[in-house]
Amino acid sequence: MDASLRLEQKLVQKQIQKLSQVQITTLNYLAMGNETLRNEIYKAVSENPALEIVSEPSRRENFTGWENYSTSFGNSASADQFQQILENQQDYDETLQAHLLHQLNAMKISEAEHELCTKLIYNLDRNGFYGSMLSPETFLPHKNPAAKKDLLERCLKMVQSLDPIGTCCRTPEESLLIQAQLSENPDPLALFILDGHLDFMNPPDAQKISRKLIDFKNSLHKKAFADTSVIDNLSLDEAAAASALKFILSLNPHPAQGYNTEAGADTGRPDVVLIVTKENGPADDDYSRGLVSLNSDYHFQIKYASGSLPEIRISPEFKMDKENIAKAQALINSLQFRESTIVMQGCAIVHAQKNFFLKGPGHLKVLTRRQIAQELGIHESTVSRTSAKNGSKYIQTEWGLFPAWYFFTSGVSNRDGSKTISSERIKQKIKDVLSEHGNENLSDQKLCELLNQKGARIARRTVAKYRAQLGFKNSYKR
Repeated sequence: MDASLRLEQKLVQKQIQKLSQVQITTLNYLAMGNETLRNEIYKAVSENPALEIVSEPSRRENFTGWENYSTSFGNSASADQFQQILENQQDYDETLQAHLLHQLNAMKISEAEHELCTKLIYNLDRNGFYGSMLSPETFLPHKNPAAKKDLLERCLKMVQSLDPIGTCCRTPEESLLIQAQLSENPDPLALFILDGHLDFMNPPDAQKISRKLIDFKNSLHKKAFADTSVIDNLSLDEAAAASALKFILSLNPHPAQGYNTEAGADTGRPDVVLIVTKENGPADDDYSRGLVSLNSDYHFQIKYASGSLPEIRISPEFKMDKENIAKAQALINSLQFRESTIVMQGCAIVHAQKNFFLKGPGHLKVLTRRQIAQELGIHESTVSRTSAKNGSKYIQTEWGLFPAWYFFTSGVSNRDGSKTISSERIKQKIKDVLSEHGNENLSDQKLCELLNQKGARIARRTVAKYRAQLGFKNSYKR
């Protein structure tokens, strides 16, 4: 076959849009967290004489929103004394996250351990627990989470052992057990009570606790094939019960109490971009002012929390170099664009997920980044820059601190296919079912059948995946 070469000339018309350097810089600023952006601002100020810093970032703000903690130990004098101990706890200037991170940064640990511990710390709610937040298992890689289980367990133990001891637990009961285990001279009977038998302390009366322990021991040995138990080697008289009670009441079920939880109060935490409050206001949404209406009486106010960012301006005394003035103005415009874009997207998220902000976790609906982009008339990639999983954008709500990506959820169809239920709501249903008395050992297949009866059309494999993400072991191990 003969091969011949020849030249051809064609006329092709294309329309290509290229981003300018200013546009690229603006988009990069949008994706940055506060800590990285702060460094960029200081660098720009040092290089450009036209810029000056008006005010440095504030380390403290007025703190509000402390919860009134209560004990489940009845109304006895011991319970009143226990409550008084909680109320007399010291208030600290820094956030719990900052306090834990200062200790973590001083530890000689691997990069993987430091990264995972940091994620666990930022996943804590105002009480220092993760029960209302994401399960720690969600931070493991999706492809091979089993390979990182040991790493997660090590990191959990690291954070739990930091001062204050007992944070990064699912519940106050688990925190009490961790505190007891890490104490210098733990009471062995107290350890037994805290390990799943805390109900013996209701009411906190030594005589009644002793009687319940003895009854438990007797009923245990009446069972067929009963094995030996830790309780067999413990004294169960009233004096031993009183000693265990005194030890348990010296522990704190809310170790995070006293630490500041207000968004933006610490310069070391990730970029907390929104503060959501419910106030009187107009009946219509006004995204330009950060207002999302609930009804004629109430609205959500979405605010931009600059956190650790300094306030800058063009120096009024600098009039020498127009090029530096233009660069300074471009930087200020980019920062203003970042602020307005984040607030607008925050408004759209709050508007789409009103039920969550009103009722809390378990009430998210299916939401995609494309829906937010279409509502605001922007590109989907712009939404992705502020809500990427590897980003540091967080939303402060009265239910705790949540990453921006948390509000974008997939879903499953209900039984008749007429409605889609978010995966987050399915997880909440699974958590509620397993938390009910008598349902602790339900298999994944049984969970699947119950959810189908409730209207959620979901496969057993999906139930198993969501159950694992919530931190529940399979029925055999439970």
